[in-house]
Amino acid sequence: MVVIFHRGLQVSSRHLFLTLGDWSIILLAQLAAVFLRLGFDVGLEYLADNWGSLSSAILIFMVVFYAGGMYEPPTRSRRVDFDFLPLIVTALAAGITGLVLYTRPQMTLGRGIWAISSVLILWLAYVLRRLFMALVRRGIFLKQALLLCDHPNRAADLLRLLKDNPSSLYRVAGLVICGAAPASAYAPDPPVLGGAEDLGRLIETNDIATLLLSVSPMRSHELLSRLRPLRYSGVEIMDYVSLSEELAQEIPLAHINDEWLMTVALNSSVMQIRKVKRATDIVVSVVGLVLGAPLILLAALLIKLTSRGPVIYRQTRLGLGGKPYVLFKLRTMQTDAEAQGAVWSASRDVRVTSVGYYLRKWRIDEIPQLINVLKGEMSLVGPRPERPEFTEKLATFIPFYDERQLVPPGLTGWAQIRYPYAASFEAAARKLQFDLYYIKNMSFLLDISILLRTFKTILVGLRHEDDFLPGDDKLERLIESAGETEASPEPNGGTP
Repeated sequence: MVVIFHRGLQVSSRHLFLTLGDWSIILLAQLAAVFLRLGFDVGLEYLADNWGSLSSAILIFMVVFYAGGMYEPPTRSRRVDFDFLPLIVTALAAGITGLVLYTRPQMTLGRGIWAISSVLILWLAYVLRRLFMALVRRGIFLKQALLLCDHPNRAADLLRLLKDNPSSLYRVAGLVICGAAPASAYAPDPPVLGGAEDLGRLIETNDIATLLLSVSPMRSHELLSRLRPLRYSGVEIMDYVSLSEELAQEIPLAHINDEWLMTVALNSSVMQIRKVKRATDIVVSVVGLVLGAPLILLAALLIKLTSRGPVIYRQTRLGLGGKPYVLFKLRTMQTDAEAQGAVWSASRDVRVTSVGYYLRKWRIDEIPQLINVLKGEMSLVGPRPERPEFTEKLATFIPFYDERQLVPPGLTGWAQIRYPYAASFEAAARKLQFDLYYIKNMSFLLDISILLRTFKTILVGLRHEDDFLPGDDKLERLIESAGETEASPEPNGGTP
């Protein structure tokens, strides 16, 4: 298998365009609001006297924009977000800006300036995203690509990946085939342009910037002598795993093996960031426990008044290297919730108490886990810690499931913010793909990104597997091929 790495966490042209555009919009909106409200001469004096407040407002807007998911690429199931998310997040950012600045007398903006700038940012942020999509439709930002494949099904899989991620900036000019299947076996769109021996000519005549690979491991080794000269000539080469990593931000289980995982381990940055992560964990967990103490006390009182049993629920989970530890949570279920044995969590769980529903929705029940973080049993960011009884069964049917235990489990993580609670083997396999993405790309900046995006997850509440569209059928085939013979645990229960 040829391992082609995605080159780290690159800043895409889409992300750069929107980020720089938002910075410009927020800055210009603030200036326009000052001059519209006060006039030019008085406005200049106001800017000189209140530059700190204006700068703070810009920073608050950008942090809320990022945490709110304004730069996350839309998918088929989240296209509506691209239309309405700017309106929702901008309104939220305006509210937070007003709250922060007006509660600090030394950092205030005039109400008129705040209102005018907020309306301008709201409108311009929406227009910027519509402009970006219009430019993409006109071909700007798009990369001309060829798809090199050796089977119609592999070509269809890669084309489906591009279709499922409308933010993709690749335009496939045609197919180049190198397998036994004739050109007539492939779908007519995009057209078959030639064979592997025609690669050099087709890349030159079609002004190709990227070559997308969707071939078998055996075929990829045969193509090495053809691919190396193309790479040195400046052509970008992306295989299915790298493309999935860039577009869907997950690692497809059906396309990796032990060789790929070993190469990832050799190139991992985990050794460099381990001490930084631990220092961050200690500082944030101490601050979080201090600030969260009033919430814990209020929640404890409500739990005691509305149901029988202990306030703190203790449960065994598996940590780094599969080592068991006791996890602490606020109890959200009845004390006899698992009288019939351990089962997965799901939405509309009848055993969740009335108070527990809201504690789960806003993740208040997880604040005591900061104790586990402080003790070193968990990290702030990492794969979700799983229960031993579930891990044993999941590892039997899902390839590479134990890879999650190579890094400390996290209070939040890439899989937690990208996918809902899992209540089936298929969902657990999909979450593993996101966990593998995190393990491969682990960095301090990615951790900060996940922590910021966790606020969005908290605001919209926890989601469950049945809140989403059906998953990729390749996952189902993968699990079936792994030999699943037992029925999945009923998705009608949960963990207290």
